[in-house]
Amino acid sequence: MRLSDLAKNGQFIRIIEIFPPVLPSPDEVTKEQKFDLNLRFERILQGIMRTEHLADAFSLPELKDGNRIHLNTVGIATEIKRRTGIAVIPTITLRDSNKHNLLGTISFALFAGIENLLIVRGDPYSNEQSKEPKNVYDISKVSNLISTARKMESHISNDRELCILSPINLAKSDDESYLNTVKEREYSGVDIFLAEQMFDDTESYLGRIEKVREFGISRPIVHSIFPIKDYEDGVNLVDKFGWKISEFELANLKKEGPRYGLDMARQRYRALLHRKDLAQGVSISTRGNPEVARFVFK
Repeated sequence: MRLSDLAKNGQFIRIIEIFPPVLPSPDEVTKEQKFDLNLRFERILQGIMRTEHLADAFSLPELKDGNRIHLNTVGIATEIKRRTGIAVIPTITLRDSNKHNLLGTISFALFAGIENLLIVRGDPYSNEQSKEPKNVYDISKVSNLISTARKMESHISNDRELCILSPINLAKSDDESYLNTVKEREYSGVDIFLAEQMFDDTESYLGRIEKVREFGISRPIVHSIFPIKDYEDGVNLVDKFGWKISEFELANLKKEGPRYGLDMARQRYRALLHRKDLAQGVSISTRGNPEVARFVFK
C-alpha cells in the first residue's frame, strides 16, 4: 500500500512507529551473553498484529545511538511485510552510508516490494567518543539522493514507484532559505512530508502549515505526535531537544502523570483530524510500544 495513493484519495493517514531490534555493541558484552533475535522480532510482530487495524502503515526509525547496534530497517521491513503483508516504512539516513550502499539499499527495497521509504539526512554523531561511528554524508542533500533514486527506479523492473517520504520542520516556516530546501526536495520527487513533533497549541501549529502552503509547498504533510510519559520525561525532552512543552502541560504531567501525556497526544490528534484541509495525517511516536497508539486513536 503506497501512502501517496491514500493521500490522493483524500484519506487521513495514520502511521504507528515501531522500533527495530537492537543489540549492545560487541565491545560491551561478555562471551557468555546471548541475545535471541528471533524472540525480539516476534515481540515486534505481536505489537504490530495487535494494532494493525489502527494504522495504514508502521514506520521504522533509524535511531542515532553509537553504543547499540540497530538492525537494518529495510531488512526488518522486508521480513515484516513477508510475514504479515502490512505496509512498513523503513528509514534510510545519509549519515550512515556511502553512495553505493545507499543505492544498493534502495534497490533491495524495490526488489523486496517495499512501497514506502523515508529518506532523512540524520543528525550527526558527536564523535566526542572514539567508539562512536563516523558521519558519512557521502551524499550531503536529501534531494540529491531522492533524485538519484528516482532515476535508478526508472531502470528497474518493478510494478509501482516508491512512495518517498522526507522530513519537514514546520518550526522553520518563516525561514525562506529552509523552505527553498523543502521545495527542492519536493521537486526531486518527494510524495509526502513528515513533520516534526507537535507541541505548540493547535492554532499556532496550523498557522505554520498555512505559511508553508503559501510558499508553494503542496505535497501532503503527515504530523508527528509524541506522547510524553510523565513530568520527568517532559523535562528531559525540553532539556535534550529544546521542545516547547508549555509550563501548563508540564504542571499537569507532574500532577496527573502518564494519563495526561496520553490525553495531550489524543487532543492534538483530534485537532488535526478536524482540519483535514490542512493536515493529511498523523504519525504516533510510540517509543517502541505500539499499544500507545490505541489510547491516542480511540
